Amino acid sequence: MSGYTHFRIYRMKITLVHPPALMAKDNYSTISQPPLGLVYLAAYVRRQDHQVQIVDAVGEALDVFRPWKENRKFVMQGLSFSEIAERIDTDTRLIGFTCNFSHAWPMVRELIRFIHRAFSHIPIIAGGEHVTAMYDAILNENCGLRLCILGEGEETLAQLLSSFITNTDYRYVAGIAYKDEATGEIIRTVPQSRIRDIDQIPWPAWDLIDPMRYLETKVFIGPSVGRTMPMLATRGCPFRCTFCSAHNMWGSLWKARSVKDVVDEMEHYILTYGANDFQFMDLTAIVKKQWIVDFCKEIQRRSLNITWQIPVGTRSEGIDRNVIDLLIASGCRYIQYAPESGSLRMLKAMKKRANLDHMEKSVLNSVSAGMIVSVLFVVGFPEENWSDIRQTFRLIRRLAVKGVHEIAVSTLTPLPGTQIFRDLLKEGVITLDDNYLYWMSGATSLTTAKSWNPRFSNRMLLIIKLGGLLQFYTISYFLHPKHLLRVFRNLISGVQESKVDRVLVEMIEKIKMGWSLKADAAKNPHLHE
Repeated sequence: MSGYTHFRIYRMKITLVHPPALMAKDNYSTISQPPLGLVYLAAYVRRQDHQVQIVDAVGEALDVFRPWKENRKFVMQGLSFSEIAERIDTDTRLIGFTCNFSHAWPMVRELIRFIHRAFSHIPIIAGGEHVTAMYDAILNENCGLRLCILGEGEETLAQLLSSFITNTDYRYVAGIAYKDEATGEIIRTVPQSRIRDIDQIPWPAWDLIDPMRYLETKVFIGPSVGRTMPMLATRGCPFRCTFCSAHNMWGSLWKARSVKDVVDEMEHYILTYGANDFQFMDLTAIVKKQWIVDFCKEIQRRSLNITWQIPVGTRSEGIDRNVIDLLIASGCRYIQYAPESGSLRMLKAMKKRANLDHMEKSVLNSVSAGMIVSVLFVVGFPEENWSDIRQTFRLIRRLAVKGVHEIAVSTLTPLPGTQIFRDLLKEGVITLDDNYLYWMSGATSLTTAKSWNPRFSNRMLLIIKLGGLLQFYTISYFLHPKHLLRVFRNLISGVQESKVDRVLVEMIEKIKMGWSLKADAAKNPHLHE
């Protein structure tokens, strides 16, 4: 990647803002990740001679938590609104925000309003998964947004900046939505074409922030086992599950980077940051078997002394015993499978093209080979009945008996942009307001659940979720006591090998955070108002 000198003439200066994190107090999993999407955007437009500033509101204040004034069940992690405004360079000509998680939108919206009041002469834009899915509702809230970038953002942002520089009508830029000032109509332009040669996308501009700050929290998507860096080896997902918002954001195009480019990037982070662990955030990392085989062999060929993980959830079709052996030999120590359900009927209803027999065989091969394995389930789909739940529970028990290390059981959250969301909205089941958005954080709550299934009450859905977890961990720890001993050992030593280790660290930190917030409130009742 080429360097930038002090004498470079920039075409336009922009500021990208990674908003504070909004997290529910009762969730067992809230993740503070470096803003991978923003640094990709920054690298892309910087290559076109634009100057970019990133305000990383989370990374610059990881240890600062304050109650969210609009909903006391949530806390904000990171800089305050005024601190963010103070960090925005006065000569910036465009301010951009990201919002991927729907539950955080009420907070991001108020942040945008605050920044708009402080910089009323500067256009403000936003992008991300929630913005892409809900651009019409967002623009009608009149919070100060000039327009929304929809889907993959690099090329759209580059074209948008060119339109500002040349003073041409940005309404001809593909991949945006805006509100017509004269008529009040929400207008969406033609979709932007996905970037097909993704090797031409420059590596993320991590030099604009310090990704190593996030090591302080040790709360990544997967277990934090060293100096961790998030990465992407692929973009998109070729599947169209009804509960997943990926298709709305990325379409059905799945593209993999060249193996050489990915491993070159890993070596760059080893030399630059001392990185020795890599978490791949890909929507569907393993689609083509030959790609993952070549990737593992390239890591081995270069003798990289690293670990790497697939913590988001992957498919099993390309993972046989030979691939598993290569994964382990190349440093992969943690993998998460995502069958979602043990019911074939439910898999068909959610358009989850998965072979449960093959998945189970792949999972058990991974366990026997020495991989730390997690399996993800979701309960509460609108079509689900007790027979489906029993089949899922049977699969959960089999996995526990066979030695799978951990599972996650989440309750369905109808994410904006998904088929399930559109169906429930059309049926009038969903009332689209801030309360609904806050509920989007409930998938990992241990105390509450929101049911979108007429057969299950909120309370019953929570019991189902906790019942699945209880069955698995009771059987697992009874038949495989070394798993429980490892959890205690890792908790005492501060080592993370699994998401259970990470969750325990996070829960302890949340308890401490709660005590700290109560102490602050007792000293100053008006704090954070």
